[in-house]
Amino acid sequence: MALASQNSRPERTASPKGRGKPMLLMVTIAAAGACVGAYWLISKSAGSDFAMQRAANAAEFVLEPAPVINRITTPITTPFTRPSTEPTPSPTALDQAIAMTGTIQSEPTATPATQEQAKPDLAKPEVAKPDVAKPDAAKPEVAKPEVAKPEVAKDETAKEPRPPAKFDNGFKANGPAQTPPASAPAGSPAAQLQEGLSLGATDPIKARRLLSQALLSDALSEGDARQASNALSRFSAQLFLTPVYNANDSSCFQYTILPNDSLEKIVRKNKLGCDWRLVARMNNIKKPDSIQVGKRIKLPKGPFSAVISKRDYRLDICMGIGSDRIVVASLPVGLGEAGGTPLGRFRVRAGSKLLNPEWTHPVNGQRFEADDPANPIGEHWLGLEGIEESNSKFAGYGIHGTIDNDSIGHDRSLGCVRLLAADVALVWESLADGAEIEIRK
Repeated sequence: MALASQNSRPERTASPKGRGKPMLLMVTIAAAGACVGAYWLISKSAGSDFAMQRAANAAEFVLEPAPVINRITTPITTPFTRPSTEPTPSPTALDQAIAMTGTIQSEPTATPATQEQAKPDLAKPEVAKPDVAKPDAAKPEVAKPEVAKPEVAKDETAKEPRPPAKFDNGFKANGPAQTPPASAPAGSPAAQLQEGLSLGATDPIKARRLLSQALLSDALSEGDARQASNALSRFSAQLFLTPVYNANDSSCFQYTILPNDSLEKIVRKNKLGCDWRLVARMNNIKKPDSIQVGKRIKLPKGPFSAVISKRDYRLDICMGIGSDRIVVASLPVGLGEAGGTPLGRFRVRAGSKLLNPEWTHPVNGQRFEADDPANPIGEHWLGLEGIEESNSKFAGYGIHGTIDNDSIGHDRSLGCVRLLAADVALVWESLADGAEIEIRK
C-alpha cells in the first residue's frame, strides 16, 4: 500500500513546468485553426465577389440587346433577326423614330451635294470670303449702265411719233410709263392725266373721271393719250364690265328683277339706250331667258356715244353727256386707205344695226351671204350718217368687224371703221340708233 501511494503521488504533484507544454500545443493549434478559418472566410468572400461580378457581367450582357428586342417587337414589316452577341451601338435617329412610331421612315439619301453641306464649317468661310470681295470688285461695272440711261430716254421719245403697227387689244398696257412733268398747269389735261394715274389704286372712280376728261380733251400727246387709254381699259374691267356694284359709281344703278321681266323689257322700261346684250355682259348672265325674280342686277345709266381718233387708231365708248362723259371702253381700230375715213360728227342711222349681215363689195360687186366666214365685215354692222353740213353727203360708211386682224392699227379699209370681233360686239351693244359718233383727226 505504501508503494502504491508513492507511485501515484508524482502524478498529482507534477510541477508547473511539466504542464505548460500541452497548453502551448493547444494554443498553437487553436491559432493555426483561427488562421485557417480566417483564410477560408476571406477566400469565400472573394469568391462571392467574383461570382457577383460574373453575374453582373452576365446580366449586363443579357440586358444590353434589350433595345433591339423592343424595336423588333414593334409592328414593322422587316424580318426578325437574332440579336448579335456583339455590343449594340447607341440608337440612331432612325431607331428612335421606329421606337416612337412603330414604322420605318425613309431617310433622305445622302447625295454629294448634301454631303458637302454636312461637312464641317471649314468650307463656309472659304466660300464667303470671295463673295465679299466680288461686290467690291464689281462696283465699277454696276456704275457703267447708269451712264447709258439717257440713251434709253432718247429711244422712248423717238418711238412717240407713231403708235406700233399692231395692237394687243389694250394698246400695250405694260409699256413704259410716260407720266407728265410735275410742273403741268393745274387743271390742264396733262395735270389731269398725272393725278388720274396717281389715284388709280386708291380712288378708281375719280381716276376714271380725270383720265376721261384728259383723253377726250384731244390735247394729250400721242404717248400720253395711249397711257390714259390703257388705264381706262383697266378701269372698265374693274368698274363697268363686271357684276360688282359700287355704290360710289354714279354711272350705274341697281335694279330688282320683277315677275314677267326680261332683259329686253328692263332696257326699254328704264330707257337705257343700249342693247339688252350689254346688260347680260355686264352682269355675266349666261342664260338671259332664265333670269331670277328678285335678283338685283347692275344697269348703266347712259346715254352712250363714241369718239374715234384717227391719229391714235382708237375708239372710245363714252357714257354720259357733255363734260361729265366718262370713257367705259377704249378699243383699237383700223381706218380707210389714203385718209378715206371722213371727219366730223355722225350718228347711228336708224334701222342700220345688223347682226350677221349680207354684204356686197361696193367696188367689185362680190356678194357675201350671212354666216359666210369669208365675209370681210364680220358679224356686226352699224351704219353711219353725217349730221354736219360738211359730211351730210357721205353715205355707205359704217362701223363693223373684220376677218383681217392685222389691219387693226392701219389704213386698209374702204373708209369704214374696223374693230376686232369681240370689240365691235361691245360697240354694237352700247350704241343705239341715233347715238352720236365723233371722228377726229
